[in-house]
Amino acid sequence: MTAEQQQRERALPPAPGPDLDPYLDAAARCFTRFGVARTSVQDIARELGVNRTTVYRQVGNVQSAALLLVSREIDRILSALPARIAGLTGPEAVVELLASVIEDSLAHPVLHKMLTDERDMVGALLAGEIPRLFTEITDRMAPLVGLLVGRGAIADRDPVVVAEWLTRIAVTVVVAEPRGPLRRFLAELLVPALRP
Repeated sequence: MTAEQQQRERALPPAPGPDLDPYLDAAARCFTRFGVARTSVQDIARELGVNRTTVYRQVGNVQSAALLLVSREIDRILSALPARIAGLTGPEAVVELLASVIEDSLAHPVLHKMLTDERDMVGALLAGEIPRLFTEITDRMAPLVGLLVGRGAIADRDPVVVAEWLTRIAVTVVVAEPRGPLRRFLAELLVPALRP
């Protein structure tokens, strides 16, 4: 197997279609209950009321199901971003946007379970998937940042660079929450840098 093939196997898959939602919902319930490391394909099958072969055929093994779930949840969060910036103005809008994305992420039951009980899994996920996560999230956020720049709501900066910066802040804050209130922390970082 070539290095490129190995990288593709480790890469986060594209967001799955809604036909996989029942399998991913069942996996999420199992991950929340048992943890990702202690969940088996049999657990997912039992949760869904199907046999293991069906689960393997639809979502693969537990690691594959976990990566599909991550991809789906990132897609859901990012798809909601355009509605969140509608009507908001200025750097404070970016603070609110980023705070809501971070809060949504922290409220996800599987991520919450991993951050409290399986921190080693979070580290492994970040070590293996972080470049792809940063690229995907940055690519989805850059057009929204470009809209804010175009409206004059934030400073005239490269939207891709700002989107990547925001992504890096969000991932860091999700993994290690700031000591003080989230919005105050983000405002201290973002408002001076993004003020037009």
